[in-house]
Amino acid sequence: MCGIMGYYSFGNIVPNKTKMETMFALLETRGRDASGWAFIRDGILNVNKAPMRSSLIINTQEWKELELGKVMIFHTRAATQGDVKNNANNHPLFNKQGVCIVHNGIIYNDREIFGKDKRDGQVDSEAILAVLSSKGKGDKIKRVFQRLEGSFAFAAINKDEPDRLLLVKKDNPLDLYLDEENDILYFCSERRIMQEALGIKSDTKRGFKIGEGKYHFYEMHNNYALIFNSEGVESYDKYSPRKFTYRRDDYLFDHTSDETVVECPWCLGASRFYYGKLVNKCEHCGMEISEEDIFYV
Repeated sequence: MCGIMGYYSFGNIVPNKTKMETMFALLETRGRDASGWAFIRDGILNVNKAPMRSSLIINTQEWKELELGKVMIFHTRAATQGDVKNNANNHPLFNKQGVCIVHNGIIYNDREIFGKDKRDGQVDSEAILAVLSSKGKGDKIKRVFQRLEGSFAFAAINKDEPDRLLLVKKDNPLDLYLDEENDILYFCSERRIMQEALGIKSDTKRGFKIGEGKYHFYEMHNNYALIFNSEGVESYDKYSPRKFTYRRDDYLFDHTSDETVVECPWCLGASRFYYGKLVNKCEHCGMEISEEDIFYV
């Protein structure tokens, strides 16, 4: 389980930095092994990341001196593959084409995607970056759904298209809030994190909830891609995912004989399960999975 978050500022107002700092720190409940952020300014992709939890990285000089961008993406990592000491394995991930992503989930067929091609790191999320950046005509988002096996919620920016933000959801949570007053769109792996950081509270009348003030909540549908540009929503399209054909020999995570992959009874995502471990939690939704609950995939 990892955490992703970010925003799109449509007008001239960027988010309150203290509130973003709070949101980023709260996001570490989904991953404490590494954290980072990325944005584009003057055609240049800026990425800052380190093998430290977000509540610590916000105390660094890089964060203190940071001027928030118009569009930003953030990540907190729970490491499952690839040494965090190698910063190429930490998010945001990016390549020489200037495409940059933050990902929550797990890709099972990354070895199939890369073949014998050289990789910058050792994390499965690189497969998303590779497919998004692949050459050729056609819908690259459709290619992501058709070629990748696993679960993913990710955000992507591209230095060649600085006014666009891509959000994709397949089997992993991704929630949004629109701040109508300040014209800012926020997204996060968990709604409660945005509510706490932004101070969002429900208004009531005669015992009925009538909204959340200037904030409007939206939940992305599964298997959808949402693209924003400077005008707002550019597209919101549904895709058909590739059929899951998991083969254990293709699974790249370090594993032992007491590990298997199971279907989470709560979110139905595929997650690793360790026999003999006192507590197993789903890598996607974070719910506890007991041996009595598991369904093999």
